[in-house]
Amino acid sequence: MWFLGSTTATAGNFLRAAGPNEIRCVARESLGFYRTLVVGGIYEFVNTVDINSISTYNHALRSCIGTHARLSAIIAKNDTDSPYFEFCPRIDLSQHVQFLERDGQYEESEAGSIQRILPGILDEFILSSIPSWKIVVLPFSDSRCFIAFAYSHALGDGLSGCAFHRTFLDALQEQRQESNLICKPIRKALSPPFDTPENLPISWSYLLSPFLGQYLPKWLSSLCGFSSEMNAITPSTWTGTAIFYDADTLRTGVELMTIDQDTVQDALKLCRMNDAKLTGLLHQLILDALSECLPKPHKFDRFGAGTAINMRCTVGVSNDEMGVFASGDFQMHLLQRNTWGEDGSFSWTLARAITDRLAIRAKETQDQPLGLLRYLFSMRAWTLSKIGGRRDDSYAISNLMSFQPLGKTDICAIKEIVFCRPTDVAGGAALSINVVSVCDGPMNITVNWQAGGLDLGNGEEEVMFVSAVCRHIEARLARLCKTLHVSKKS
Repeated sequence: MWFLGSTTATAGNFLRAAGPNEIRCVARESLGFYRTLVVGGIYEFVNTVDINSISTYNHALRSCIGTHARLSAIIAKNDTDSPYFEFCPRIDLSQHVQFLERDGQYEESEAGSIQRILPGILDEFILSSIPSWKIVVLPFSDSRCFIAFAYSHALGDGLSGCAFHRTFLDALQEQRQESNLICKPIRKALSPPFDTPENLPISWSYLLSPFLGQYLPKWLSSLCGFSSEMNAITPSTWTGTAIFYDADTLRTGVELMTIDQDTVQDALKLCRMNDAKLTGLLHQLILDALSECLPKPHKFDRFGAGTAINMRCTVGVSNDEMGVFASGDFQMHLLQRNTWGEDGSFSWTLARAITDRLAIRAKETQDQPLGLLRYLFSMRAWTLSKIGGRRDDSYAISNLMSFQPLGKTDICAIKEIVFCRPTDVAGGAALSINVVSVCDGPMNITVNWQAGGLDLGNGEEEVMFVSAVCRHIEARLARLCKTLHVSKKS
């Protein structure tokens, strides 16, 4: 039994105690350090519908609530170290649907409109007195709209958002208009926490490493393989500013870029030809972009890179199940100076090495950093202690892969999908990079950051820098994909 969450209620609508990582998510949110997770899709209906009416989505929402038990769960005692999940027997759907208006004074593209509204959703405090989720509808026409599923990270990880949209989209194939806004769900048990001692065993050497690495002389801790920080951030690692928090001024910056379907398919072909995965390639392109775009002369010589890892398959859980089943990997990389050879050739060495490492880490359950959380005595105190310290990484990438619908999409289809994480004050990374695509469609990448957290001057300079990073990634990816067509011609 983990130290955290050991004191729980047992009566009434009690479902179960929160697991260690769920407690971490609850602590961040209750302190305001992490607000709302978003996975959204551009929905297109074959026929016109009343886009701005709850009745259009009533049946689909009920289907989601009936399928996913977490959507009828309230996070109780969220301001303590012992939060737990409680069943909500009555859900007023009007509290879980929000409609926005497209700004008519600007001739915005759909992508521009989505980028504009995302910060407001990400930075909003989501209610904890009711199940902590909602959909936000942004209409584009009477048959097309953007629907954001906004939710607490304690209810689910990024892939949980995809699971919601699969169920939601499938239910929309049946056009049922319902006016009753009160939903009375059937009580269901929640799946157990993922990060248990059985799933994520921790060895004594791994457990003691952070402690001994902090107090032993550096030469001795290095000789013994102990580190005070599991991701080995060094003084010469770029991590933006020190961690800070102001509840009144917290703002998440968002940059959205879209990679067209042909480029995505070409990139996937090249990855297969070079024994790499797309996530490994994106890491290499990001490192190349940061090395090029950060102001010179550089005052650092390396980057800390985080990768979210889906552990569902490892512990026998379906991707259609909502929950917190993500772990992470942390690597250090030097500034990139030789990704492209003098002859214009691209070196796949780094992308391949990252791919191989992530494949191994996705299958490992022993000594996962996530497993250390259960040994903390106070998650809230640990979270608060992060203020003033260094960020965990230079950047962190989370790739939700390709969205696949459950069945036919004759009535309604998702044309594009977007994934975005809010500012993570309690550590996190200077840059958060979030990737998702639709089957046989484009790939959307959002880059987000805490405004004022990049140590690059004012807000305008931060936006210019992130925009330059995105354009660099797009240009290098396009250049790389041209090599595929050149090789075909030759």
